[in-house]
Amino acid sequence: MAGLVLEMLVKAWLAMGIAWVLTTLFDPVTALGVGQGQIVAVFGFYLYCLIVLALPSAHKPFHVLSIPFLTQFLHLFQKYDFSAGANSLWRLFPFIVMDLYLLCMLARFKTGLSRPEQSLLASWVIVQFLFIIISPNLERVIMGAFVLFLVTLPAGFLYFSIFSRTLGFTGRLELYCCLLFVILALGTFGLVFFGARYKGAENLLVTRNISDTNVTMAYFILVWPFAVRYASRMKLPLLATSLLVMLFAGVVVLSFSRGAVLIVGPYVAGTLFIMGRFRHLLWFTTSGIALYLGSDHLTRLLDVDLAYSWQLRFADFPVTKPGMDGLHAISGRAEIRKLAYSLFLESPLYGHGIASFEVLGPGYREAHSMFFTMLAEQGLIGTLYLYAVLLALGRQLLQMARVGTEYWPFLMAFGAYLLFNHAVGTVFVIIPSKSLTVNCIAPLLLICLYYYSKSLCQKLGSDG
Repeated sequence: MAGLVLEMLVKAWLAMGIAWVLTTLFDPVTALGVGQGQIVAVFGFYLYCLIVLALPSAHKPFHVLSIPFLTQFLHLFQKYDFSAGANSLWRLFPFIVMDLYLLCMLARFKTGLSRPEQSLLASWVIVQFLFIIISPNLERVIMGAFVLFLVTLPAGFLYFSIFSRTLGFTGRLELYCCLLFVILALGTFGLVFFGARYKGAENLLVTRNISDTNVTMAYFILVWPFAVRYASRMKLPLLATSLLVMLFAGVVVLSFSRGAVLIVGPYVAGTLFIMGRFRHLLWFTTSGIALYLGSDHLTRLLDVDLAYSWQLRFADFPVTKPGMDGLHAISGRAEIRKLAYSLFLESPLYGHGIASFEVLGPGYREAHSMFFTMLAEQGLIGTLYLYAVLLALGRQLLQMARVGTEYWPFLMAFGAYLLFNHAVGTVFVIIPSKSLTVNCIAPLLLICLYYYSKSLCQKLGSDG
């Protein structure tokens, strides 16, 4: 892992250095943002994407996976100084670079897809294309929808099919996701502390996107089993593994996400219990309780705006109904879902199209539920199609879970991800017409789960 981190840092410094030289030589470029620092960071990241994919590396799959993760933070750093929404080239450029690399790789190597996988890929492109073109929001999301739904995800599915046949695939994927977990945790801490400073920003969407990390919590759910599996397989010292656990505990408590407390906390505790990591379970529970009980004093000590964000998200939590019913009551999710259902009744067969809820609903990107969002946007056809795909993935993960209890956390991650999507908010392909973040991290991680499980089952079957 140390070598990979060093490679990232060297290439990042190279990219930032080139970006600094270019912005210094060409003054008009600096007019694009609020200052040279922001411009250097944005252009430096674009150069970083080009460098890590163009230069030789033994860890190209990691760089492919890391670009969407790092883009998540770049989008928030860009704020509204750069055009937002799914049609913004500023937001889509890293994905376009990644797609070009993936297409080059697909031209060089055979994918070896099975007949069911070929059918899935073909049906995915056809179904998503049809739901994109009927959307009343098409004009504002067409670029993002076509790039992510029709290029990035199909190309990613094919690319990881190639990667899954390489030597040591499962171990390398564990390593990559463990490192991404650490990057995601450290980045989330940065968003929480620095994002809270935008409390008084003129555009409230800035505050919403930076301080509310509901979306990010879904990514933590999916990468966590890879991280703990890597720690277990490599027999990392107690301190190193405990740091992973404490990072997650800190993220859950400081995320300003009530759904994280109710869903992610028990999920992490359950995975540690299943794997027999009782000392780490004690660390997680103790850290979580300590951070929760002392969070108000801690946030006030560190940052007044951070304390404001904490109070904003949790002040009414103890006096509401317990569980998810209370969460829905204080967040207005129940009313939003009623509206989504009424939109479904208007067009029950095929819905209103991808990203339609944003313009037909109350202005939110989704209905805070994958089920209701799918009903409103893709009707019975799209909903049944997506759940059939998820069911197939669940069956594959169940097959792996039967191998041994050490693989149960992967199935638990899938279950927790689905629960999160249905109780808190939809985290799949994110293509808003006016907001900051455009991404498809979750489906890429689901693809990783599929090929990890498939590769492991095939390996154990051949060994047997």
